[in-house]
Amino acid sequence: MIDQRVLIVDDEKRTLMLLRESLVVAGLNAEVTCASSAEEALQAFAQHHFSVVILDVRLADMDGLELLKRLRHSDPDVPVIIVSAYQDAELEAKARALGVYGLFRKPFGFDEFTGAVSNALRDSVKETSGACPAAGWDTQFIRRQLTTLWRDTGAQSVLLVNGDGTVVVRVGESNVPTEVAPAPAVSQTSVFNFAYYQGKTHDIYSADVGNGISLSLVFDRNQPSSRIGLVLQYTRRAVQELAASVQASTPFQTTHQPA
Repeated sequence: MIDQRVLIVDDEKRTLMLLRESLVVAGLNAEVTCASSAEEALQAFAQHHFSVVILDVRLADMDGLELLKRLRHSDPDVPVIIVSAYQDAELEAKARALGVYGLFRKPFGFDEFTGAVSNALRDSVKETSGACPAAGWDTQFIRRQLTTLWRDTGAQSVLLVNGDGTVVVRVGESNVPTEVAPAPAVSQTSVFNFAYYQGKTHDIYSADVGNGISLSLVFDRNQPSSRIGLVLQYTRRAVQELAASVQASTPFQTTHQPA
């Protein structure tokens, strides 16, 4: 049995219990810990490893983004899902720049919320069970590059995908389509291979990074980005930064978990 834990941090006790109950009713195979303050969250984080953190962006005793930074200092790869009762574009942009896994504005549908938590738990299992960068990969370096690309382009999600279509590293929102991502031509040279797919709800741009890995950017067509014209420029730069590490390592090895 997989030992997974979810940490929920919210200073509103009623919301805290509702979020916890939604995960219990959804039947997620994870132990749920609740913290009603940043101090409680830090204490819990020091005592246990958490697979996913659900974090209210505004807490009474500490700014939620500051808490996110402190949690990430202890575990740079833990998926964090932000919840907020406020419509604050600047705050949300800062959260995305910190590489949050998902962001929900209250009120939100519990099915969508629990689905995002389930995806984050699944991705967390992959990272600890073999779906992680091979020897020679600097995980923090990769996430920094993807986060920078995500912030610069305004994409909903930026991800690395291996040859069988499995997402191995993701920054940004989790509830976006990835199965329709185009497969750019694989090159043995330094040629920049770029592909584009126009879907009904999302546009996907992909580039060959090398060694069987592609880089994909997913854009919601209902939320156009003002920086869309710079996608090619920023993606080329990211590929140049990532390619040396990818080509110097062995391909990603993926262990598939039973459904």
